[in-house]
Formats: sequence, C-alpha cells, structure tokens
Amino acid sequence: MSRRLPIRPPASGRLRQVTRKMSLRTRVTMWATMVVAIAMVAAGLGLLLGLQQSMWRDRDSTGHQRLADVTSLIRHDRLGSLIPSNGGDADVVEVLNAHGKVRASSDFDTRPGSPSGFPTPLPRQVLAGHPTTLRDLDIGDGGDFRVLARPIRVDGRPSTIVVGVSLAQAEHTLSSLTTGLVIGVPALTALVAWTISLTAGRTLRPVETLRRQAADITATDLHRRLDLPACQDEIHALGVTLNDMLTRLDDASAAQRRFIADAAHELRSPLTALRAQLEVMSSYPDPDRDPRMAAALLEDTVRLHDLVEGLLALARSEDPARPRSQAAPIIDLDEVVLTEVRRQRSLARADIDARRVSGGRVRGDAEALRRVIRNLLDNAHRHADQRVRVTLGERGGTVELTVSDDGSGIPAADRLRIFERFTRLDEARSREAGGSGLGLAIVSKVITVHGGTVHADQDPAPDTGGLGGARLVIRLPAAPPPADPPGP
Repeated sequence: MSRRLPIRPPASGRLRQVTRKMSLRTRVTMWATMVVAIAMVAAGLGLLLGLQQSMWRDRDSTGHQRLADVTSLIRHDRLGSLIPSNGGDADVVEVLNAHGKVRASSDFDTRPGSPSGFPTPLPRQVLAGHPTTLRDLDIGDGGDFRVLARPIRVDGRPSTIVVGVSLAQAEHTLSSLTTGLVIGVPALTALVAWTISLTAGRTLRPVETLRRQAADITATDLHRRLDLPACQDEIHALGVTLNDMLTRLDDASAAQRRFIADAAHELRSPLTALRAQLEVMSSYPDPDRDPRMAAALLEDTVRLHDLVEGLLALARSEDPARPRSQAAPIIDLDEVVLTEVRRQRSLARADIDARRVSGGRVRGDAEALRRVIRNLLDNAHRHADQRVRVTLGERGGTVELTVSDDGSGIPAADRLRIFERFTRLDEARSREAGGSGLGLAIVSKVITVHGGTVHADQDPAPDTGGLGGARLVIRLPAAPPPADPPGP
C-alpha cells in the first residue's frame, strides 16, 4: 500500500505564514529593504552593462579609425613593413596575406612573413566586419582584444587588415566597479534596512503608546482617554477615533449602571413594605387567609429582595467613580470575617470552623468586603452537608481567605463559569436552594476592583485534613504595616 505524502503549501503560502508572525515594523523593514536591494542590484547590473557597452563602442571606434588609416596607406602605396603608430600602445594592427602570414605590422618585433598572433583563420563574424571580443591573444601585451578586420588587395593580391584594440584598461575599470558594487550594495542595503527600521520604529511609537494605554483600560476605567500625539497625522486620527469609541462605550456602560441602580432603588421600597406586611401576615394569620400562602409569598419576596440587593451591589462594584483600593482605608479583614461567622452561627447554619482565622489587613471598602464574605458563607452553607471551614492568613504581602465546605464540590469545567452572573450549575444550585446566581459574580467583581483574585478549587479529602467539597480562594494585596511611633 502506497504511503501518502503530506501536502505542503506552496512557497508563497509558507512565506505569508512566516510574515504574519512578524511585527509590523519587521515586515515594513523586510519588504522595503528587499525592494531597495533589488533596485540597487538592478541599477548596478545596468551600470556595469552600460559602462561595458560604452567602453566597447569606444574601442570599436578606435579600431575602425585604424582600419581607415591603414587602408589609406595601402591605397596611396605607402605601406611598409612597419605600420606607423597612432600615438597609443593599446592597439595592434597587422596586414595578413592569403596564407595568414604577416605582410606588415604595427609591432616592431613582428617581422614580415612570421605567423600572425591573431587566430588563423579568423572567425566568421570578424571577417564579416563585425567587431568581436577575442580572449587571451598573443599579441602586444597579450590578453583580451576587440578585433576588427577588412579584406583588401595589396599589389593585386588578396590581403586582410586586422586591428586588435586591447581591453585591459576597460576590464580593469569594470573589475574595480564590480568589486565596489559587491561591497557597496550589501553595505548600503544594511544601512537602508537600519534607517527604515529606525524610521518605522519612531513612526509606530505613538501606535505602541496608544496600544499600551488602551490595554490598561478595563470595563471599570472607561472614563479614561488615550493621550493623542502632537502631530496631526493618521495616528492622531486613530487616537481620536479610539477616544470617540471609548466615549460611546462609557456612555453605554453608564446608562446600564444607571438602569440597574435605578431599578434596584425603585424596587427596594415597595419590596420592603411588602415584606413587612407579609411578615405580619405570617406571624399573625387571619383565619380567612391561608398561612401557608403567606409564608410562600414571604419566601418569594425575600428572594426578590436579595436579587435586587445583588443587582445594586453589582452596579456599585462596577462604578468607576468609586475610590480605588489604593486610596481606601485599611481594614482588619479578620474582624470582618469573624463578625460574619458569628452572624451565620446565630442563624443556626452549618457548623463553621473559624479556628484558622488569623490577622489580615487590606485596603478597601469595608461594606463591599463584608458582602463578599457573606456571599461566600451563604454559598458554602447552601452546598455543605454539615461543615464549613474558613481560613485567613497573610504571607508574602498577600492576604489569603479560603472558604471550604464538605459538599459535592464544583466540577473542574465549571470553576470559571460560576463567577458569571446568574450561573446555576445543577439542581443543587437552583432557585429552590436559595441562590440568585449573583453572589459569586459580586464576589468576583468586588475582589477584582480591590486588585485581588478569586478562584474555585477542590478541597483536599477528609483523610488528608480537608473537607472534600468546594474551596473558594481569595487573594488580596496586604496593606503595609503601621509605622512605628517616633521615639521620645
């Protein structure tokens, strides 16, 4: 059975995948440098070819002039064995007979009748009158020559005038230029890449500033705005657009908070009155009324009252106008915890073990933190079988509060979802169990505003000292210890 080979994406697709992982600055630098490098290489090649053609034409012009001079000598019957020089030593002229032997030469050392230094026979293109480059010729100082030829008759016999113009100086010039381009193009490309990278970095610096500031803005900081760059360019326009978007989000968030707060405020008074009337009805039943219905109405009203209080607490926790925890007073969290534990015990709730509560000082809103602890204890009581354990301690600049129960625990997949609004995981966490689905959402919001974290976990098994149920852990930054009083 043949084995299927993996299908690889085309090279262009792989290049796109690689470039997508690069930063914008790197991509701009890479592509711009590639374009500049290709342009410089093309320009260098064009310069070399153009200079070569220019030098070749200059040598060809010299060769044609020498052909004309020798032809004139022959026609005026003034050709001797030594052809006069034109004042330069870069060309060699020979008049060859039909057998390729030298009849006359511009080289003093070449005697008549000696073999020619040019190829015998001459190439076709040379005999056809086309200037041709022949390499490594043994004429003059040797080397490469541009060779031209012209058939002519001397004393009635067929002969050929051959002119070779040396390319040594031209090739030296081209070699020097090639060396300069080989060294200069990479160096200039590197300089261009560095310049483009520096320019792109400075150009994108305001974008990075806007990005960092935008990343610091959370749902509770929508009143903040981005600092706009001084230049009135596209980045400034981007900052203005982002600030306009933040303004719209802030207005929408403020409208939502106002709705929740107004609804809670408007509902609180009639619900309080209704609750009071139902409590009287339940305590002093009228024979004409059913006490059980009054008790059911009272229970529903209490649940509705708790829901409104929860909505109001959420609205307050999300209000950006409330002071941050850095400016809040210092609170002894252990006192708040023990006060709420005593309250729970007075309500004949589950057995609460608070022996591991020690000192812990934090900055924050005392009423908000009190609601957090109350919500945690209420949640643990609803899901505990018999026991609840509370621990509090400070270590390494962090105050840690844990509330554990001996219930069924929380599945690992739901330990993040329980902090969302109106989340009820199963029948055990239903409205009939007394939960509104807002308690842990309030906990998460308040702790986040106070600069802390909250998460759910599984308490160790009873045989290892735990309770085996759910464990909710809160960590808050510890307040600095009080300063020592000055000495006398």
